[in-house]
Amino acid sequence: MESYFPDEFAVRTALYHLQQAVEKSLKAIILYNGESPAFTHDIDKLAEHCKKLGETFSDNLEHIADSLTLWESKSRYDPYITFSQKKYDTAKLLYEEIHEKLVLAMNQNYEETEEET
Repeated sequence: MESYFPDEFAVRTALYHLQQAVEKSLKAIILYNGESPAFTHDIDKLAEHCKKLGETFSDNLEHIADSLTLWESKSRYDPYITFSQKKYDTAKLLYEEIHEKLVLAMNQNYEETEEET
């Protein structure tokens, strides 16, 4: 991890933005399904809402959700964040998984709309 981010500020910034990418992607899934997401940074709560809408996720979500939620607040206020390369990699894989779901759903919706016109 240090080879990508040589100083502590860069690490905290990367963790914060990775958390934000996952959070906003989960909220996008909720919105895409016609519902309003809660005003929260809690990844578990957002994921539960997605699951109620029929979305499924890999085990990566279970393994990293708590850490992601902590990264949101601690990366801004706590100079000592607990992280590891494994947690970072797991979070990145989770983001990629959620992003892929969104793109697939939007493309499918677009194709269905095109067929109707």
